[in-house]
Amino acid sequence: MDVTVLCDAVAVFPESVEEALPGWSAEHADWTAELAPGNVRADGWWLHFHSYLVIGDAGVVLVDAGVGPAGGEAAEWLGVSGRLPGLLEKVGVRESDIDTVVLTHVHLDHVGWSAEGERPRFGNAEYVVQRDELEHVRGGATYERMIRPIVEAGQLRVVDGEVGLRGMRLLPTPGHTPGHQSVVTERAVLGGDVLVHPAQARWPELTYLYERDPARAVTSRQEVLALAAASGIPIAAAHPHAALQSDARPLATPGPGSELCPPYRL
Repeated sequence: MDVTVLCDAVAVFPESVEEALPGWSAEHADWTAELAPGNVRADGWWLHFHSYLVIGDAGVVLVDAGVGPAGGEAAEWLGVSGRLPGLLEKVGVRESDIDTVVLTHVHLDHVGWSAEGERPRFGNAEYVVQRDELEHVRGGATYERMIRPIVEAGQLRVVDGEVGLRGMRLLPTPGHTPGHQSVVTERAVLGGDVLVHPAQARWPELTYLYERDPARAVTSRQEVLALAAASGIPIAAAHPHAALQSDARPLATPGPGSELCPPYRL
């Protein structure tokens, strides 16, 4: 099984780190600057938007669908547009090759390439989302633009709780959203927004302003960190610049945070 990191976009987080992560301190800042410098921009925070391509005997799976094109919700919010279609082409995968799209959760920066107008972007793919997540977002703007076309095309698969999928395991990790899920592969735990900043791997109790249930989010982080430590595989979350080992050290030395990272395999 190969897991390839696809960096759809990079943007400066619209709010300060201190606002976004209540409890942020000089200790957190010093640790991040030393161990994850690709996430630091002066006093700000570089936010990467990663999707993951998982290719194995069981199929071709895309985990999360990024920021999306210019004019989309996420692109307008962040002031950047995504580049996922070009990245897929660069690694030799056609959109029609993708047979499964797993959405860790339905936030606008994770579903931006899910649909194109009134049709799913990935026409041969089954889209997989947790039932609790679907109920949480049903009727909202992101649901109407990005999920309803998938539902109407008959391509949405709704799951409940932990399930096996194409040689992987979908693991509920609620807190960031009610139906957030992580994807456990033999190469990495693809953690979505179970942690949004690398410092949360060192301090899982460091909460994020936009977590729907901060206490559950802390528990989910602790569980994912324990899983990664026990299995000896890295955590690859959506937004930190480098994938994280179970001891929270980057797998590779990050380059300047302003650069779009090229596709690379875990």
